[in-house]
Amino acid sequence: MAGQQHPEAHSLVARLTRKGSPLSHMQVAAECKDHMAAGIDTTGDALCFLMWELSQPQNLQFQDRLHMELLSTSDDTPLDKMPYIDAVIKEALRCAPPIPMSFPRYVPSGGRTIDGYFIPENTIVSCQPYTVHRFNEEVFPEPDRFNPERWLEEKGFNDRNRLFFAFGTGGRGCTGKK
Repeated sequence: MAGQQHPEAHSLVARLTRKGSPLSHMQVAAECKDHMAAGIDTTGDALCFLMWELSQPQNLQFQDRLHMELLSTSDDTPLDKMPYIDAVIKEALRCAPPIPMSFPRYVPSGGRTIDGYFIPENTIVSCQPYTVHRFNEEVFPEPDRFNPERWLEEKGFNDRNRLFFAFGTGGRGCTGKK
């Protein structure tokens, strides 16, 4: 491959060990482990919950509708052109986010007023996806019920997407979000 870089030059290890990297060998290994755990464990957990939900007798209609969508599309149809599979995946991630822990942040300079309460600057605040996906029943009616159909409704669509927090949000959100 004259004049071309080998694919290995773009690997995570290659990027972390490039000349001038401040990371030690142990730090590079830890980063690689974190990337593998984040990509493998979370995906496995999410798929396990999704399969469990679809296997429940009360959810057979969702399984049937998903099956019909998959049968009616060609093998080369991109997933983002399949609205029902998107709804099913989002609902599974809403009901059982694979990263259930809190996402602590510091309140910015000057503090913030949230829902009528003033929170001083440098206070640590936190929330977790499980709670965000359940606290507002106007946005997520029957929040403990698996219902992919909610993602296909026009009413409240923007609020649902704004409050969808399975991957965190902002600069520290999950890089696997897309």
